[in-house]
Amino acid sequence: MEKSDNKNTIGLALGSGAAFGLAHIGVLHVLERERIPISILSGASIGALIAAMWGIGLGAREIESISEELKRKLNIMRLLDFTFPISGILAGKRLKRFLRTILGDRTFDDLKIPVKIMAYDLANREMITIDKGMLLDAVYKSVAIPGIFQPIMEEGRMIVDGGTLDPVPVDVLFKNGATKVIAVNVLPGPKNIYERNMALKELAKEEKNVLRQGTLDEKICVYLTRFFRKIFTPNIFDVIMTSMQAMEYSIAEISCCKADVSLHPVLSDATSTDFHLVKRFVKTGEEETLRNIDKIRALRTLQN
Repeated sequence: MEKSDNKNTIGLALGSGAAFGLAHIGVLHVLERERIPISILSGASIGALIAAMWGIGLGAREIESISEELKRKLNIMRLLDFTFPISGILAGKRLKRFLRTILGDRTFDDLKIPVKIMAYDLANREMITIDKGMLLDAVYKSVAIPGIFQPIMEEGRMIVDGGTLDPVPVDVLFKNGATKVIAVNVLPGPKNIYERNMALKELAKEEKNVLRQGTLDEKICVYLTRFFRKIFTPNIFDVIMTSMQAMEYSIAEISCCKADVSLHPVLSDATSTDFHLVKRFVKTGEEETLRNIDKIRALRTLQN
């Protein structure tokens, strides 16, 4: 990561989006290669985790390598600790242990670049900016998706995912001294949803062709795929995540309008739980950043 001098006040806002957030890694790859001086970071949900990782000095390659651990769906399943669903489906203890393997006992004082992590207090209906204490606790609060993870109860607060009301935290960067901001919104918009639906229609056509002309093994495979798809789609994770992201996208776009450069790296044919598609998400992030590289380079020039 390239740190800035006093003249450079470029901020980077990394947004929420679950697996879509892996595209942030591709953005970081390009920023590192271009030696873009980032003075301050902000993050919500998955963006908070990646911002914290970059903030403690991990390079994009290292972050990608850590993300590769989730490439196998079995490894993702091991993070799910189902509980009696009073305030959330998952207890979150396994996720917290996983986060500890990455962040350890580091605090905000250990950061090589300032990071502002966003969370939301449901009880008092207000955003929380966390920039003190344990990084692990801050990130965990920011990724606690309401309805899926149990909220964190703390001093009269009910703390959940920071993306709930500020999915791409741009304002906090300006409030903390950034004069130029790069915003990264990884949430799928209407165009991406349309492209995904078209891809699903093409897949359905291919399956029909297999059922008409394919071998017995191919036909059995299609029948089994359709059977399990019917049972598990949509599941409760899909319903919660899709509902949240539909609302968050609109809020994120408003925030991105305030940024000097807005990036929208989305893998249209993926879903928010496709953590195994690390390479494809990273490539999408790199491609979108390169498409906007002249605008990003101009921020560096303007700061000198």
